[in-house]
Amino acid sequence: FRGCIRGCRFCQAGAVYRPVRERSADTLMRLAKELIKNTGYEEISLTSLSSSDYTMLGDLFNSLIGVTQPQNINISLPSLRIDNFSLDLMKKMQAVRKSGLTFAPEAGTQRLRDVINKNITEQDITNAVKKAFEGGYSSVKLYFMLGLPTETNEDVSGIAALAELVAGVYYSVPKEQRGKGLLITLSTSNFVPKPHTPFQWEPQDSIESLNAKQRLLQGETKRKYIKYNWHDANLSYLEGVFSRGDRRLAQVLIAACEKGCKFDSWNNFFNFGKWMQAFEECGVSPDFYTARRRSYDEILPWQHISAGISKTFLINENEKAKKAQTTPNCREKCSGCGAAVFGDGVCIV
Repeated sequence: FRGCIRGCRFCQAGAVYRPVRERSADTLMRLAKELIKNTGYEEISLTSLSSSDYTMLGDLFNSLIGVTQPQNINISLPSLRIDNFSLDLMKKMQAVRKSGLTFAPEAGTQRLRDVINKNITEQDITNAVKKAFEGGYSSVKLYFMLGLPTETNEDVSGIAALAELVAGVYYSVPKEQRGKGLLITLSTSNFVPKPHTPFQWEPQDSIESLNAKQRLLQGETKRKYIKYNWHDANLSYLEGVFSRGDRRLAQVLIAACEKGCKFDSWNNFFNFGKWMQAFEECGVSPDFYTARRRSYDEILPWQHISAGISKTFLINENEKAKKAQTTPNCREKCSGCGAAVFGDGVCIV
């Protein structure tokens, strides 16, 4: 399953892997059997950008279970779409080993979810977790982003409020139906604008602002049943520089490497100070790549690369984001992104 029908405005993979293409269930079954036979792995993961949107998912699961369950092999999915969550599917998936559920609302308020075109509502969220809690689940993970365009402290506080709403749903389920020991794990990553997305022109939130928002959430998530995890804002800043950087960063990369910068995604190896020294010695300002809003007319370092998505479409989506207007998914209505030029996929069905 390649691509994604959803059109979230922050997602680079959802843009560059258009149009959506699906492998047949028969092909996936053949591959799964070969993997089991040749690797000895104890788990098969159905990995894609939005696996729950696969049109043959139910049939595929029924076939897979017949092969995996007798061999005590687990089936896993990445985070689930809240608006098409199926408890029956989850029970089948976790017949071998049961774990918690993972959902990705991405933003704490409806306004901000509309800005990023997430296209899920608070009602979708409560319906999904209620099904899960009624089915005996008591652990749920919720993924969010901080620093999204137009985000305010009210949106950040909305993350904590959403966690409390989920807790309220749990306690509304009769004790004999729900599992014991509620645990809501909130995880926030820091939004990094990416090329080939509607937000490629937007500034990235500053380190100071992201740290302040993390502190705000820490103060509002002190219930014993809420666990809050966050991402290093310094590392996100560096990611933002290289995500939309140009050839001048090559000398910075070499200088940082010579200073011993390596394995930077591991906190015990990451040295932000050495990176800043490398930028200064090379005469390159990292804020040039992160802190300013680019104009639609600016020549971007990546614009000579075609991902099939037209600039007009990206600009229109950026403008709709400013108005918190949503765009339907590709199976509901074609939005004219340009990916049809590739001649295959959902956009020309």
